Amino acid sequence: MLFGNSNEKRFVLGYDLGDKVSQISFLASDADMPETLSVLAGAELYNIPTVLCKRKDVNQWYYGKEAVRHLEDGDSIAVDNLVQAARDGKPVMVGDSEYDPIALLTLFVKRSLSLLSMELKLDMVEAIMFTTKSLDHRMVQVLNAVTSALELKTQNIFYQSHEESFYNYMLYQPEELMHHEIIACDYDLETLHVYEMNLNPNTTPIVATINVSTHDDLRLGPDGFPKDAALFHKTCDRLDDEFLNIMQKICGEKIVSTVFLLGEGYREKWPKRSLEFLCRTRRVFQGNNLFSKGATIAARERIRPSEGAGKYVFLGEDKLKSNIGMKLLKCGTEAYHAILDAGVNWYEAQAQLDIYADPSGVLDIEITPLTGKSPKVVQLYLDGLEKRPRGTTRLRLNLTMNAVDEVYIRVQDMGFGELFPATNKVWEQVIEL
Repeated sequence: MLFGNSNEKRFVLGYDLGDKVSQISFLASDADMPETLSVLAGAELYNIPTVLCKRKDVNQWYYGKEAVRHLEDGDSIAVDNLVQAARDGKPVMVGDSEYDPIALLTLFVKRSLSLLSMELKLDMVEAIMFTTKSLDHRMVQVLNAVTSALELKTQNIFYQSHEESFYNYMLYQPEELMHHEIIACDYDLETLHVYEMNLNPNTTPIVATINVSTHDDLRLGPDGFPKDAALFHKTCDRLDDEFLNIMQKICGEKIVSTVFLLGEGYREKWPKRSLEFLCRTRRVFQGNNLFSKGATIAARERIRPSEGAGKYVFLGEDKLKSNIGMKLLKCGTEAYHAILDAGVNWYEAQAQLDIYADPSGVLDIEITPLTGKSPKVVQLYLDGLEKRPRGTTRLRLNLTMNAVDEVYIRVQDMGFGELFPATNKVWEQVIEL
């Protein structure tokens, strides 16, 4: 539980770990909406540059804005691309020395979390949700290694993609914003990522899906906006035209009620005609801390679900999109028993249950997709199962997932006490969803 028996204020965190910048948001147990940590007290400076540097000839490390300042002074060696380096897993050269990329990323996360001392103590944190732009199997491995090395005091450590953080953010928004499609445009001066969130009101619970598209037409050079006034205005006009073209194509095919403009790319206020188009029949918001706030909301929902959370289920790329279960006899009556529920992250999906085998030696696994596909029954044949009287063969089923569309099932013969000792025979099967 979030609050326990203590009246002491507790917190949950959302950590947006980005390739270029990171952010930390927090939500107090007595608050309704998250706040985002500012790197400068009293200002709205949320971005922590995802960079380290090491002083030349001295074993002294800096992170974030302080690292940027030392690099500008020319007295340090840069260590950037921390997330990608950790994903690659190859040693990183800093000066003449090699460093483990996981250790470097861990150092950055640890140092950046120390910024929270201005607002709270880490031992007051009940849960942390890390969110990243993409969350594949390798990224999960990286985050597992980083969080293990951090030795955080809470066991409630979770991961999710930006898509799911967007979804969680919307859960705490006014209901009128959820009537039609919602779009978030995340632009970092290089790539525009467009997240299109669709709600299907014809399902119970309401299924939310998010389509992500990337656009490189707004890419600027490494120096960003030109300093020259004439070139600056010319660049702004080009970006405005490109963005308007993209938005017209996206919004022309559907009813969009709400648009979020996210990221550093919108700071120069260049959207003019594109913004005029978006504001005609839609509500438009600008900011750059939606993902960290959404991750914070998700952290709270994981340990203390709100009443409205059950109204929706998010089926993102990382989600199990089918309900998986079996029909079992309970008190003499056949009833459906849920094993894995749609909406869980595939890498977190796991279940164990003990059942008594049917003498036929066949297990029927029911798969019910929430995506409109037809339900199906997959049969597992337990070849060589011991012949015993009905109700005297206990089987232990373990279900995990190898990928978002692969369920691994392991069945073990546990016998029936001393009367029928276990053979410990194992049957394994992979089901493709």
